Amino acid sequence: MHKVKRIAVICNYQLKANRIGSMDRFFLAFDEACKKRGYTVDWFFPKSEQLEIYNSVSVFSDDKSNIEGLFLNHIYSNKVEYDYVYTHFIELFTSFYKTVKSELNCKVFAVDHMSRPLDGFPLKKRIKRKLKYLINNKSIDKIIAVSEYIKNQNLKDYSSNLENRTDVIYNGIQTELYQVREQEKRDNLVSYRFIVVSHLVYEKGIQDLILALTKLNKTTLENITIDVFGEGIYKSTLTDLVHKYNLESTINFKGSVDNLYALYKAYDYMIQPTYMEAFSLSILESLCCNVPVITTTVGGNVEIVKDGTNGYLFKAKDVNALQSIITQICNDKISLLNNSFSSKIREQYALKTMVDNYLKLV
Repeated sequence: MHKVKRIAVICNYQLKANRIGSMDRFFLAFDEACKKRGYTVDWFFPKSEQLEIYNSVSVFSDDKSNIEGLFLNHIYSNKVEYDYVYTHFIELFTSFYKTVKSELNCKVFAVDHMSRPLDGFPLKKRIKRKLKYLINNKSIDKIIAVSEYIKNQNLKDYSSNLENRTDVIYNGIQTELYQVREQEKRDNLVSYRFIVVSHLVYEKGIQDLILALTKLNKTTLENITIDVFGEGIYKSTLTDLVHKYNLESTINFKGSVDNLYALYKAYDYMIQPTYMEAFSLSILESLCCNVPVITTTVGGNVEIVKDGTNGYLFKAKDVNALQSIITQICNDKISLLNNSFSSKIREQYALKTMVDNYLKLV
């Protein structure tokens, strides 16, 4: 009798009702695709809310354990075996992987979404990562890097021997949800609307955007609005800066929403002044709607944003460069070479392609 394949997906990602985005849609699509093939899939999330859209998914979560402990307790308590284990947002080559491999004797696929600090890891951490690799390197069968940047960083951080054990699978989005901004509505603009979609943490660089606005002349500033979608521990600092520079009429903090896919088309540009990025889903979403992106030359950004074609690039923390880009846009001093790039994004970064590439590993 044919043995049913059992898959465990361990995600250090909290399920939240006000943050249903492209990663959630990938999880649901992957679950559905696995079931169509007759596989059994269990999902593990830390301290998560019970969401209606996950009702058909086998979800395990609790308020006590970290994600590694949750999964290990599950396999010990229930004597369950898995043929394949996927991990998301979990550091590579920790002792957790070694334990999973020894307990289950399964195939382990680790998905690396982790962005790197702008100046790289400090020496102590680099040494620790090398040691973890030397001790636990056989515990991961395949690393899935979400960008070429992440792949190259892993070869540098751990070992060039990982080349043959690493696949690059780009993130994908449910393209049919996203409506395209019509180009004729962007021509001859007098005022501009910018969107920021980001966790509100220092590393996302939104403070640089605020400082760039203080350098704009009064006329330009009066003709722009910026809506910021997201939550995070840095929000109070950012709102204090907005108040300090009297920018309340320019920057609006909108919090987290679950319908961003319907909002992008109302904006002229996305701004993402981040210091670190693996491969941004929000950039994909914006470009899918034919909304160009202003972002930094970090991580996987340069693999999708082409300067002067579908957006503009600047060096992270270069406030003057960001100010210059905004000023030139608002004064019609620069224009994009390609005013219609949505179709290319839809072809190359569809959710189905992402799901199919993950299933090829099983």
